[in-house]
Formats: sequence, structure tokens, C-alpha cells
Amino acid sequence: MTDTTEIVPATTPAGPPVAAVDDAVATEVAAGEVAAGEVAGDAADEWAVDPVWAATGSIPVQNSPTTSQLPVTQPIERTAGGIWGLPVAAETVSSVPLEPAPATGSIPVTNSITITDTTPHTTAEMPVVPVQPDFQPRFRFVPITLISIVAGLITLASVFVNVLSITSDVRLAPGANAPVEFRTGEWLVDDLASNFSIAGLVAALTMIVGGIAAGFGWRWGAGFAGGGGLAFAGVAALAVGLAQIPIDAAHQFALIPPEQAFTLTITRDLGYWLLVAAGAIGVILFFASLNETIGDRRRGLNPWFAALGALATVVLAAGPLLPENLARLDDNWYVSAAPGSAPALLLIARLSQLALLLVTGVVGFLLVRRYGLGLAIGGALPIVWLAISTQFEIGERPVGPAYQNPGAADMHVHGVTIIGVSAIIAVAILAVIAAYDQGIRERP
Repeated sequence: MTDTTEIVPATTPAGPPVAAVDDAVATEVAAGEVAAGEVAGDAADEWAVDPVWAATGSIPVQNSPTTSQLPVTQPIERTAGGIWGLPVAAETVSSVPLEPAPATGSIPVTNSITITDTTPHTTAEMPVVPVQPDFQPRFRFVPITLISIVAGLITLASVFVNVLSITSDVRLAPGANAPVEFRTGEWLVDDLASNFSIAGLVAALTMIVGGIAAGFGWRWGAGFAGGGGLAFAGVAALAVGLAQIPIDAAHQFALIPPEQAFTLTITRDLGYWLLVAAGAIGVILFFASLNETIGDRRRGLNPWFAALGALATVVLAAGPLLPENLARLDDNWYVSAAPGSAPALLLIARLSQLALLLVTGVVGFLLVRRYGLGLAIGGALPIVWLAISTQFEIGERPVGPAYQNPGAADMHVHGVTIIGVSAIIAVAILAVIAAYDQGIRERP
């Protein structure tokens, strides 16, 4: 439906009325006598004398709510000689209908605009994001790896070759006054202590495994290798100290007036010097591993576990120092000339092993880092084996940590040492579980 509005001035000028002119034009257009847009000349001249405002109207737009076609009805009325209702002679022009006009008095113009959407429609999908694989560490042959492998191989060699040999040019028959520890022959590390070879094997594996782990960039690996190096340095020192016992016994036997002349030959064989070399390289390995603590910013150990681990290490180190029977505390470092007393080298070796244990355990646990945890566990493994094998009498002649307590009548493990070993095992297991759980939670 088309709605038009006509504005009629209040005072009609002289001349034909507007409605009459419009009807006449409309009649001529309908009859075909006048082209659309033309106006009769007489009417234009007559209205040129006294122009009036042209009648204007709105352009309604009809939108179909159900189709994409937008029909528009536009009755156009304009003025001759200008637009926007300039004061010129009025001229009313109707547009030519695009469709046949109905038989009515109005001339509706209907323009249909069809809008077709040619844009291809696609289904919205989530973009394909490639799954990033987990970080795969790459192995690098770092210096600590080389040092750990060399130390491990020397350690293995030292426990399978002769450490000491004592020979005589004549057959000897020791009498009742001969020292108890005197004999001739050859000694391996297992002849000094039956549990030393496995302790060396554990230390060698600790160093090699730790060095390879350090090559993959794992912080605990460097600490593991460094701890194993210090642990075997203590075992090697204790082995060298125990080797001094038959050497001193041979010297004492040579001072006894013999029934016949003889010559004793004391030889520190290849294994002896390999023990010294392996212990020295183990200390170097520890200092080389300290470089890994610089970049280790993430905590890998619960502070409570760290405190308990350090305390357990102190208890373990203090256990072998406790005197028994008539011995005194200063017998741990006082050299006595009494028969059967420990030689000075053995006393130094005992204290060295306990000091190295304190370094690996106390320093390692209190670092509260992955490196420190590896250092504490690597340094405790050989000592734990010495204690367990001695407590359960594995082997013919096992020795415990730091040999034995001063004044002890036989080879056994002190109760305080057992408590320290048990505590370290428990704390180490809990610390590893806590560190692993923390690592899982911190992964992206």
C-alpha cells in the first residue's frame, strides 16, 4: 500500500489549481500523449509567474519479513528546474512503472531488489594444532661424563688386581711371638675386607650412571657421580689404611731375632696405586660436579626431608666413633704403641671416610636441590652396603663403616650406626618420591 501526502497552500494563486494540473498531466501520461517527465507548456508558463512550493511526500519502503526480496514503492514528485523544493514552477512527474499499473487513480512504482548471497558457507571447525612432543633430552659428552667414566674404570680395576704382596726368600715358620697379622702372600681388596669389592662396584656404577645422566642434562646425575666419587675415595682410603696392618706386622716380625737369616720383600702392587688414583679422581669428580649447582634454581627436595637427612648423616658418621669397653673417645685419633693397636694411616683413613660422608650427606641434603639429593644418595650407597653386609655377616671378613669402633672385641656395627643407616635409607626413599612428584606437578 502506498501512502502519499500533498501539501496545499492556504491561499490559492490565480491560475488553475494544482490538483487540476496534476490530473491533466496524469491523464496525458496515461493516454500516451505526453511523455513521462514532460509538462504542458501553458501550465508551466502560467505557474512561472507565481510559483508555489511543490508538494513533496515520503518514500516508503516495504520490507517483506519472509523473503529476501525488498519491494520499494517510490512515488516520485519533483519540481521543474531544481530539487529540494526550490521556488520554481511546480512540475509533477510520475516515474514509469516497472510493472503494469493497476486500474486506479494512483501510479505505484514497485522496484524489487533480489539479494543473493554467493559466499560459500563452511562449517566452523577448531584449527588443527600439532601436538608438540615431550622434550627429549639429547646426550652431550660433557667433562664430568669423561671424568666419571675414567674414575669408574679405574675403580673396577683396583678391586680385581693385587694390592699388596709380602714374600720371603726362605720358608718361614712364625713362632708364638710373631705378630698376629703377619703372613706372607698376596692381598686383593677382598683379602683386606670381604665386602670391599662390592662396595667398589657400587661406587663405580654410581659414578658412571651419574656421569651419563649428567650428559643428558639431569642435575641429579652430576651430584650422583660426585657423591659416588667421594664415597669411593673414603673406601679407597680405608683399604689403604687396612693394607698398612700386614705391612706393619711384617716390619715387627723382621725385628724378632730369627733362627736363620731371611729377607722379606714388601711390594705395594698395582692395585694399591690404583686405589690411590681412583680416590684422587673421585675427589676431582666431586669438584667438577659442583659446576652443576650454579644453574640449578629449582628446588628438588622438601626442606623437612633435607633436615632429617642431614641429621641422619650426622648420626651415621658419629656411630663408628663411639668407644666400647675400656676404650676412650680420643682413641679415634691417638696413635698407641701397644701391640695390636691401629696404625696411624688407618686412623687417618677412618676419619677421612667419615668426613667425606659428612660432606656428601650434610651438604647434599641441605642444598635442597636435585644435585644435592643425588650427591647425598651417591655418597651413602657404598657406606650403607658396608653396614648391611657387616651386620648380616655377608662374606668371610666384612668391615663396617670406618672399620670398627675403638675398643670393639669383634667386627660388628654399633647400634647408633644402624639407626643412622636406617634413617638415611628411609629419608632418601621419601625424598626421591617427593622430588619426583614435584617434578610431575611442575611439568607444563
